[in-house]
Amino acid sequence: MGDKMRCYVLTGISRKTIDEFIRRYIRTIELRSAHNVATAFKADIGSCVFLTPAKLSDLGKGCIGMISEVKGKEIQSHSVFFATTRYFEENEMTVVRLKLEPKGMGRIIKVYNMGILDTTEAEVVEVSYFDAR
Repeated sequence: MGDKMRCYVLTGISRKTIDEFIRRYIRTIELRSAHNVATAFKADIGSCVFLTPAKLSDLGKGCIGMISEVKGKEIQSHSVFFATTRYFEENEMTVVRLKLEPKGMGRIIKVYNMGILDTTEAEVVEVSYFDAR
């Protein structure tokens, strides 16, 4: 096993998306869920980010995911309008796009700050692919 590292944790990321990063078919992820946006907002270039398919409520020791490094960051706000003849609604959504470079597979050994609008972080250890199974 490798050294321990503290990473920002992005949860609920599909296994297919993680596989696409590992194969380097994609380099950028766009985050829209409130808890992932709150976490990604704090990540800077050079930060360690851990992507896991585990849901926020299931996050804990032993969860497997991909360790990566932030290479770029972009924050955008979108306004969405909905209107009928008698009703008008406007919503604003903040989206964070992170350009990531995969570093390897990892396993969580301790979780910190696990709230819906908190920055979710964890102590992560790198594992070999065989150990991750």
